[in-house]
Order: sequence, then C-alpha cells, then structure tokens
Amino acid sequence: MNAQRKRIIMSEIHYWKKNRLLPEHYCDFLITLYTQGDEQSATDVKVEKAILEKERSSVTKKMILLVILATGLCALMFTVGNYPIIMITVSSIFVLGLLIRLMMSKPFRSALIPFTYIIAAFMLLGISLKVWFAFFEGETMLLLGILMLNSILWLFSGRLLKLLYFTISGAAGLLMIIGFLLISY
Repeated sequence: MNAQRKRIIMSEIHYWKKNRLLPEHYCDFLITLYTQGDEQSATDVKVEKAILEKERSSVTKKMILLVILATGLCALMFTVGNYPIIMITVSSIFVLGLLIRLMMSKPFRSALIPFTYIIAAFMLLGISLKVWFAFFEGETMLLLGILMLNSILWLFSGRLLKLLYFTISGAAGLLMIIGFLLISY
C-alpha cells in the first residue's frame, strides 16, 4: 500500500477514534493493523480533519455564499426600480452563470446541483416578474401567462430530471392558477 493512502486511512481512523465513531479498541486494532505493529509510524500520523468533513465544510461554505449572493440579488432587484433593464441584465447574467456552472460540474461530485436548480428557477421567476412589473404592469392575463409558463417549466423540469420538488411545485402552481381563473372569471 502506498504511503499517501496509508496516511489517509490512518488519519481517518484517528478521526473516528477522536470523535468516538468507533469503539476505541477497534480503532487501536485498525491502527496496529495498518502500521503493521510499528508504534512509531502510528504516532507520526497527525490527527487531521477527515476528508469527508473537509469536503462537507467546503460545500457548506459554497452554499452559504450562493444563498447570500442570491438573496442580495433578489433584494437589489426589487429595491432598485429606476433602472429595470440593468437589473434584468444583472439577474439574467447571474442565472446564466448558475446554469453554466451546473452544466460544467459533474453530478456526483457536487451537492450544490439541486440547490442550483432551485436558485435558477426562483431567479427565472424573479426575472419574469420584474419584466412584467417594468413593462406590462396592470396586464393580469399576461401575468397569469408568465406564471403558467414558469409552472409548466417547473413541471417538465421535474419530470425530465426526476426531481419531485419541481414536479410538485409546477403542478401546485398550475392548479392555483387554474383555481384563480375559475374563481375570478
């Protein structure tokens, strides 16, 4: 077994022992097994964070940054009403960047993919509503059409990508719009 792999395994076993994920005597046995009885190499291994914990903290930091960025963009989009074209452009670039990031990443390596889908869907909805507020305010039927298109997009995305939350939200949106149309007309 190469030295780097042995060091990683030893680091993981020390992490398990430190955090009591396995009984101490199991960890001691595994340490003895991997060091082949050499006590000095067992003490040479530094107790580091486990590899999965490092990856998890990296993903958590990225998620927090993405949430802050999306929230700030949404807040900015609805507070700056004087220049709708600029806000639509900035939001479109943000959504396009999210989609490009999504297409470039490998699905099994990134836990941000479902989160990115949700943020992109909400940003598309926000852009659609901002366009309606900026250019077509008062046109109720156009608003309903935009909301129906967003709901249909969510429904088809949910069916195509096998994402239950998109399927449910798209179907619920369509049902609410149809219910609104039946009640009001």
